[in-house]
Amino acid sequence: MERRSCFDWILISLVLTSFSADAADFVLEIYGNANMDDLLNDDDLQYLEGIMSGTNDATKLADANFDGKIDGSDTEQLQKMLDGSEEKLTFVDIFGENVTANKPINRLVNMGYSGVEMTRILDAEDILVAYGQDRTKQITFLPKLAELPFVGNSPNNCDFEKIISLNPDAVQTNLERASALIGGLDQKRIFEKNLNGIPLICLNMREQDTLVKNVRTYGYILDKESEAERFIDWYSKYYNIFASRTKSIPEEERPTCVFEYTPYYCYASGSNLGQIITMAGGKNILDEVVGPNDPKYGAMLEVQPEFVTKENPKYIFVGVESYGDGGYETDDLTKMIASKEQVMNRTELANVDAVKNDDVYCLDYLLLLGAGNNIIGTAYLAKLFYPDLFQDIDPEAVHQEYVDNFLRIDFDIKNQGAFVYPEYQNW
Repeated sequence: MERRSCFDWILISLVLTSFSADAADFVLEIYGNANMDDLLNDDDLQYLEGIMSGTNDATKLADANFDGKIDGSDTEQLQKMLDGSEEKLTFVDIFGENVTANKPINRLVNMGYSGVEMTRILDAEDILVAYGQDRTKQITFLPKLAELPFVGNSPNNCDFEKIISLNPDAVQTNLERASALIGGLDQKRIFEKNLNGIPLICLNMREQDTLVKNVRTYGYILDKESEAERFIDWYSKYYNIFASRTKSIPEEERPTCVFEYTPYYCYASGSNLGQIITMAGGKNILDEVVGPNDPKYGAMLEVQPEFVTKENPKYIFVGVESYGDGGYETDDLTKMIASKEQVMNRTELANVDAVKNDDVYCLDYLLLLGAGNNIIGTAYLAKLFYPDLFQDIDPEAVHQEYVDNFLRIDFDIKNQGAFVYPEYQNW
């Protein structure tokens, strides 16, 4: 198996964390994408023919059947891929490693937190035989998963024997975000050792700047290309609106912010929640301590209270994990109210602008993580920062579109759930 070093791909991924105003600005890393653009189509067939006739330069992804050479068999494989009749497909995962999946995938163990949601978005729930984390309290949000077993989502808590007994065609791991580049490859090796011979799907299902690329790849893996494109069209529409409108806002005019997971454990700008701040037109105070060339740029890191007081953010945001006591499962805002009060009552933050001006906001993680949720969180923050610039954007309407088009549940966002505090009507 051909592999790049983890360090090489960390550097490549960090370069890609700078926002493009176009969500489709990427190379689709599936073998068969001979012309190295963002799609698989007849143009790749023509490019392959050009390689074999000597008029086009060979490319890495032209080896459609992944046998180490480019010849007529690659044309046959690519045609099958375009017809949807291929028996194997090779793609590049989050670590820059080549992975070959057997097709079709009829039985999938999905350990991914956002990966499970993306499987549902692509209308592929029927192939799930187990998932990683106990989410049975999210019966409203994920009603079809309640009866499935959960098998753990990391090498430390995984029931490998149970997974093998389920006879899956593939296992999708929870190595699905930028922070997995720190230590994630070691975890993948443990999965490989204990799930010998079972293809592993490790794709980024969280960060906004790579989500479209990974959803398209995932659509090909699951034979859900049209469903993937439907989601991509919706997601890209809003991604491009936010990225294009905020891209030219000068740094000095952007409101300073910090996004907490727990007290003083905060998201850097390359992470999924950090990207929400940037895409909405804010400035993350963590940019002062970790930049794009640091592997921690896509992760969370602990900061000192003195750092927060020195940087004096205009806004403090808190991501609230609801599970059964927030989000889609209840209208009760108690947990969010308590989370805000916890910040407001920190004596060391008494003179910080966000606290003095009551600009502390709590958002449920189901508006923030991956699988498309983070575009909803971006809508809320963009509207908060720049109400005139985003007069045409209603965050609750964006959220309702997501629910109606991709979650397939009967849920009224304006009248149900506990997603933000203070409540949006009071912003």
